[in-house]
Amino acid sequence: MSKIELSAEQLADFERDGYVIARGYFNQDEIAKLQEKAFNDPRLHSDAWHKKDAEGTVSKVCLWQETGDDLYSMFSRSRRLVDSVEKIIGEECYHTSTKMMMKEPKVGGAWEWHQDFGYWHHDNLMLYPKAVSCMIAVNQATEENGCLQVLKGSHKLGRLDHGRTGDQKGAEMQFVEEAMKYLDLVYVELEPGDTLFFHCNLLHKSNANRSDHPRWCMISAFNAMTNQPFRDNEAKYYPLNRVDDDAILNWTEETAQA
Repeated sequence: MSKIELSAEQLADFERDGYVIARGYFNQDEIAKLQEKAFNDPRLHSDAWHKKDAEGTVSKVCLWQETGDDLYSMFSRSRRLVDSVEKIIGEECYHTSTKMMMKEPKVGGAWEWHQDFGYWHHDNLMLYPKAVSCMIAVNQATEENGCLQVLKGSHKLGRLDHGRTGDQKGAEMQFVEEAMKYLDLVYVELEPGDTLFFHCNLLHKSNANRSDHPRWCMISAFNAMTNQPFRDNEAKYYPLNRVDDDAILNWTEETAQA
């Protein structure tokens, strides 16, 4: 099985833009397996946080830190993610969290402009912006159903101040509005299996879902080993044992419970 990884050109795009889209990074059979699991998993809903945007509309997100032998972990532990993230950051990394974002038809709320490092810096006690997120499209993401929007190259602004916006933490808007005068706004439209790698200082947001179609994605985040929390807090370190890329299609409920 040939190794799946970001190319040198894609790594250069990430360095310049703060993100890169890897089309078809997970194939149709792998995503069909993820869809079957996720869409029929009641725990994603029962354990979900309900986050209100500035207008009070709710988005649901289910988050966990520790990986295991479940199907979701076959994605977050996959070499195609971990090895590529380590090439981006330039050093050994570990998994900090995976979350399923569930933006339902008609009612799924917005996510305000923010940088992940804007709150990870404080909440996770990260000293340096040496963290990368990998967003895997579970189903189609379009402008109509509230796909992610990014400001191209905004990771070079450095960390902006963040404050409360609804139940969320958003970047100080006077700086966002100034940045928008100079940086391109990109709607990150994705097909199932497409994967977005993005820098923890990249400004991003998403609009509410006013369409008839859900917008689900799974986001795994990774941090440099040298950037672990500088004192004990909830963002614990867990060892990351990566798996070969065929682990997704080879996974069964029986092997996970063995």
